Amino acid sequence: MSKHLGAKLGCFALISDTHVNPTDDSCNSPFPVNQRANRRFRHVVRELNRQPAEFVIHAGDLLHPVPETRTAYDQAAREYRAIASELTVPLYETPGNHDIGDTPIKGGPASPTTDATITVWEEAFGRQFQAFDVWGIRFLLINAQLINSGLNSEVEQRNWLEAELANTSGKRKMLVLHHPLYLMEPAERDHYDNTNQPGRGWLLDLIKAHGIEAVFAGHAHNFWYDRFGVTDYYLAPATSFVRQDYSEMLRATPPEDSEFGRDDRAKLGYFLVTVYENGHVVRMVRTNGAEITAGDASTPAAPAVIAPDPREPSHPVLGFDLRQNWAEITEVPPSGGLDEFDRKPVRNDYPLLALQEMGVRHLRIPLHDLLDPVRRNRLATLAHLGFEITLFSYGIPEDDVLALIAGQADVLLDWEVTIDWSDLEDLAPRLQQAHQTTGLPILLSRMRTKDDIKGEGTYFHVINHGFSAENTEQLMTLAGMGFAGAVFRLGRSDPVAETLHLIEAAAIQAGVNASVHMRMGGDNPALRVDDPDGSAQRLSEGMTTAAQLKHTRLVCDTLISVDRGYFVRGGMIDRCCNPTPLLDVVKRHHAKLAKAAIK
Repeated sequence: MSKHLGAKLGCFALISDTHVNPTDDSCNSPFPVNQRANRRFRHVVRELNRQPAEFVIHAGDLLHPVPETRTAYDQAAREYRAIASELTVPLYETPGNHDIGDTPIKGGPASPTTDATITVWEEAFGRQFQAFDVWGIRFLLINAQLINSGLNSEVEQRNWLEAELANTSGKRKMLVLHHPLYLMEPAERDHYDNTNQPGRGWLLDLIKAHGIEAVFAGHAHNFWYDRFGVTDYYLAPATSFVRQDYSEMLRATPPEDSEFGRDDRAKLGYFLVTVYENGHVVRMVRTNGAEITAGDASTPAAPAVIAPDPREPSHPVLGFDLRQNWAEITEVPPSGGLDEFDRKPVRNDYPLLALQEMGVRHLRIPLHDLLDPVRRNRLATLAHLGFEITLFSYGIPEDDVLALIAGQADVLLDWEVTIDWSDLEDLAPRLQQAHQTTGLPILLSRMRTKDDIKGEGTYFHVINHGFSAENTEQLMTLAGMGFAGAVFRLGRSDPVAETLHLIEAAAIQAGVNASVHMRMGGDNPALRVDDPDGSAQRLSEGMTTAAQLKHTRLVCDTLISVDRGYFVRGGMIDRCCNPTPLLDVVKRHHAKLAKAAIK
């Protein structure tokens, strides 16, 4: 877990890609959802007036009509200002490619920034780059579309930014631009949605040299997070529509009535950024495409409940088993839309977003995540975000893998090892060596035999592991051998509160800690569990009970819904990585527990 954040200084909001049209019901776009942009922006403005944000930053693409459409652009600008005028706090804006012209990429779909389009922006919205101070932080807003343009304004902005950074040495700084520096990694190939070289290298070098605390970008209309050196790097969602080409990240057909992903409403929203003495926390607020029509004076409902971030003081009681790939990389194919000549590798960060939304801190990952260099390198990012990570495996790996685990021990909390109980005596020296080599506390689980499983005549060819509270003798053996804890199984048919209290009592008696795996699937691998109300009740009862226990942690086995294979069941997010009602159950409980802890 990262260092304590210190005292809270304040909060601001960051919005992006509002794509306002000349009127509520007109748009120079073939996509029907684009006509909803004004109404969605109006909702966001009124919702922001109910948030604790002290100012708002717009990361670009204020408008949808581009400068060359001058009449439509001017009409949209007037409409934007009319809607934004309802905001009760200051608003700072930086231009997007729709506002001032595209980046100078060859083979792109639109015209680049010119001196003429810069004039259009400045007449409508003022300076194309600016800086201001709040809470002792220097906020730097730049025109990303100037980079690599060769315009005089590029030189002017470059000199201005370098001087600003040099003159604020030792001061906290945050940078906002529209066009992302990169999507997945700093060294990725040039494409439409990143900043091409050599400008990207110049700006990344500045960010690294001056230790910029956070960088915010828009443009891609999806959520991503990365850690670049000491810099938190965020790509913001849109308030208007989703870039449907990135639906390729998902393992499912886009939701029905979503225009093939462009109107995937659960992915629309904005950022609330809470600033502390020693850092900041970013939360995405999902608007789900809510709209307010022109002339409607209604006020949005109170903003949704927000759970504490893993780095904030909190009392989370539910962790998650990351069975699916939580940092999966997909290649977005050439679409004929905004890129046509190569694929774009991107990482799906929506599982990460869901974990943050729920206020989860404890994660459980398989050994494969350490063997994969991409996910292994990302573990430090998870630790920076406040997550505590448990490794799990069957048995003890060879010495080369043990050395790999030892090299990651600083970002791991402990290690759950499953064995055949009959092998314990033979494996004991190897288990002790693993503990000494890695320095990680080891919690032991045991394979469950056919005698443990009552199938009522049906043979289930599946794996089960974990102790039960009745395994008193085995648990006492573990304590006598110096293991830190034991892994227990909480099946779908087990009474939740009663079982958890029995496990806690057994753990206390044996002198070990308990890690309880809460299964969302049923006992029969062939049957789908389709009982969201029952699942919600189990989660609620489990979290309420776990909050009362001191030696037992609770881990849920289903973050992402399982819609194929064995034990089909619902999770906290569906296969489109959108929240299910179960996510709200976890979020509300963690928010409630944090509030009670403060009292």
